[in-house]
Amino acid sequence: MNLSTANALKRANEVGVRKAIGATQSNLVGQFLGESLLTNTLGFVLASVLVSILQPFFVDLIGKEVSFQVLAKTPVWLYGLGLLLVGSLLSGFYTAWVLSNFKPIETLKGKVSNNAKGIWLRKGLVVGQFAISTCLILATIVIYSQLRYMQNKDLGINTEQVLVVQGPEIGKDSTFRTRSSAFANAIDQQSFVQDYATSNSVPSRSYNFRTAGFTQPGSKPKDELQSYAFAIIGDRYLKIYDIELKAGRNFTAAEVNVAWNNNSKVLLNEKAVAALGFNSPEEAVRTKVKWDERYLDVIGVVEDYHHTSLQNEIDPIIFYPQNSAVYYSIRLTPQNMNDKVASLEKLFKASFPGNPFEYFFMDESYQKAYYNEQQYGNLFTIAALLAIFIACLGLFGLATFTVEARTKEIGVRKVLGASMSSIVTLLSKDFLLLVGIAILIASPLAAYLLHQWLQDFAYRIEIEWWVFAIGALVAVSIAFVTVGYQSIKAGLMNPVDSLRSE
Repeated sequence: MNLSTANALKRANEVGVRKAIGATQSNLVGQFLGESLLTNTLGFVLASVLVSILQPFFVDLIGKEVSFQVLAKTPVWLYGLGLLLVGSLLSGFYTAWVLSNFKPIETLKGKVSNNAKGIWLRKGLVVGQFAISTCLILATIVIYSQLRYMQNKDLGINTEQVLVVQGPEIGKDSTFRTRSSAFANAIDQQSFVQDYATSNSVPSRSYNFRTAGFTQPGSKPKDELQSYAFAIIGDRYLKIYDIELKAGRNFTAAEVNVAWNNNSKVLLNEKAVAALGFNSPEEAVRTKVKWDERYLDVIGVVEDYHHTSLQNEIDPIIFYPQNSAVYYSIRLTPQNMNDKVASLEKLFKASFPGNPFEYFFMDESYQKAYYNEQQYGNLFTIAALLAIFIACLGLFGLATFTVEARTKEIGVRKVLGASMSSIVTLLSKDFLLLVGIAILIASPLAAYLLHQWLQDFAYRIEIEWWVFAIGALVAVSIAFVTVGYQSIKAGLMNPVDSLRSE
């Protein structure tokens, strides 16, 4: 609207001539509204074509299938036509109303350029456009900062080169235990395997279940209502993921082979120690905990680690010993991963025929948990670029209009000895002031909205001052480049031509 208004206002002389030869106000309003409708209709058609062309790219960007056919539904077209009409009226009505109300003598003299209401409207549009652009720039910076924080934060475990193979689902007959042992032994014999572990739960995936009912002799009333995550693991689980013990010891190979109901040993993480009311890990390993009607020895306490992604807080975890074949965690040597995966697939299919070989790398599994944040970052980047482009169009139009309105003034200043830099400064400072106002409006608004968004993450960044400094610097730089072209062009004009044009 800002650019079209500036272009229309340059046609003041045309309006003056038309009114002088008898054109009525309704004629002029109809003309400008018709031109606005035609321009917006062409833009609507072009937008539809671009949507069709860019649909595959957009589907890849958001990771969801979106069909162009949805636009063929009647309600969507009605909304689109309504938006077209409203946009045409908004972008054309003000120009038509202002110009059609000027007297012919005023329009022919160019006094329309000095209309205060028009100036404030154009400036207001520039401020609004750059405020939106600055908000999107700040959002993009914060989203990517939070994503990088989650991707690089220490998880408390070692996920490098760990391949996790999903255990078999079918063929669990009387020979299953023997075949599982054979597969585990075959893995252990491979030269490219550094270590392996079996478990019923692995990091980056959900726990086996959640449960309550745990107490210790010093527990308070209702402590049994506390919920705990339950992870079933083998004796090599801590070693494969480099999980450190704070006190006590790990499960032994014999203990993980004890029948479920006969087991009397558990491990806790530090969060579980605190949730149970122990004062220290050392106190916990000297105490039995009660689980409903069973008493269990706490034989060890492990350091807290992020079993799930950083969107969630670390849970209090109870580790229970069982020799399970639900997951095989295998640490491989570097390089030639495809060849090593292929070798493991042959071993798997030899032991478990008829089962699909399903696997994932542990570090990649954690990264997939941040897929939504990655998509948000991509979308906000594109939205910010589009908003900046639109804002630059408005600013460029306003700069063009201002330079043309001040052509005589620039010529006089140059005759009196004004330098190129002083002309550029003169024309740029007003626009940079508008951008500064936009930044002051956008910064607190963006800070509030982004703070609310970050509350969804248990582990998050703090929005530092440099985020706003970078956002402001980007906005000002873009504005200066946009205005600079017109300012330099004005500074290079021959003052003789400038004065002659008046």
